[in-house]
Amino acid sequence: MTAETETPPPAAPAADGVESPRGFGAQLRRSGPAFLAGGLNIGSASVTNSVLLAAATGFMFGWVFIPAVLAVYVATLICVRITVVTKRDPIDAIRTYVHPVVGTLNAVAIVLVNLVFHAVNAVLAGLALNALFPQVNIRVWTVVALAVTAVLALLPGKIKVANAVLKYLIMALALSYLVSLFIVPVDWGGFFSQTFSFSLPSSRSEVLLFTAVLSSALAINVPVIQAYASRSTGYGTSSLKLVRFETGASNVLLLVVQFAVLIVVGSTLFPEGIKVTSALEAGAALEPVAGSFATVLFAVGLLGACITTLAVQTQVNGYVVSDLMGWKRDIAAPRFKIVQIVTILLALTIPILGLDPFQWTTWGSAFNSTFMPIGVATWWYLVNKRSIMGRYRAGKWMNVLIAVTMLIATTAAVRFWYITLVG
Repeated sequence: MTAETETPPPAAPAADGVESPRGFGAQLRRSGPAFLAGGLNIGSASVTNSVLLAAATGFMFGWVFIPAVLAVYVATLICVRITVVTKRDPIDAIRTYVHPVVGTLNAVAIVLVNLVFHAVNAVLAGLALNALFPQVNIRVWTVVALAVTAVLALLPGKIKVANAVLKYLIMALALSYLVSLFIVPVDWGGFFSQTFSFSLPSSRSEVLLFTAVLSSALAINVPVIQAYASRSTGYGTSSLKLVRFETGASNVLLLVVQFAVLIVVGSTLFPEGIKVTSALEAGAALEPVAGSFATVLFAVGLLGACITTLAVQTQVNGYVVSDLMGWKRDIAAPRFKIVQIVTILLALTIPILGLDPFQWTTWGSAFNSTFMPIGVATWWYLVNKRSIMGRYRAGKWMNVLIAVTMLIATTAAVRFWYITLVG
């Protein structure tokens, strides 16, 4: 083949989209899509699993938060990078560049995971409200929580409104858990000496808790919602620096919440041998140590985590169903709103019929654990395709981080299925 007939390399995409501002304050003000993803990650699952881990094992396995957050950070970066460079939403990109069946399976898994945990979060929000105001029945509070979710989810306007509201809700949530560090006697020496000893779990119960923390952070819908929101907000290749900043900022907040819970529970309940099964029980158990404010603080924190998660879950379903059906991916579009309403109405059947959504969590976790490594592998393939990404394909160090992320996600999935099937 002569030089004249050789196929030239693909042209690098021209820089476009929202410009990344300079300075910490300017970047924080401009951020938004990552905090939608944070609404899922800094949610009730992360809080609850942090409580359970600390109450059962103290500070010993707190280091697991670091690889879990690193993995979801990297997975989110590459998913968003593919979306803003190719200008194709996540499911559309997989169906176009990999295979339609793979894209459809990912879409179905994400929607099922959202429906299961949307129902669970609705009940948890009802429980948190009941802890604050026990005079009212839990079922009534669950309906109230879903009504609040509907107001947040169906806000008029474009994506910027939802981004702004959820960003400040998540910051307030992280602040509420930071405050808890000042109302209990903290064992800082034990925290620093034990947390970073990098001990590995040995017993079945320890492995189960360790894996639960990993799985709650490695949620397949987290990278996907940030990718959708980034494109809806107008992000392009000029926004990649902003993507790195806000993804890092939201994940730092996740670490803050997890470590704050670990420090409080590990300093108080664990030394006393008090076992709890939820954040609400942890708050009640802390009352003799820190007063009634501890109960209120944990209830408010859990409520905030549930409400933000509930609102974002409706958007996830709206984006994924719209992408799958070829509809307009716009939170103001009528079809998008209908999907959100249907999601809330399905959750509303839980208090009305008196169902127990916690019985379904194993299936939700199964889809999550199975599809996260599949998602990472798919994005890894796409982000390295020169014909797709041009000069924005992954470099050496990014590939190293993706390899580590793939190892963490696969380990979490294998652990989950081993515990589920073998015990």
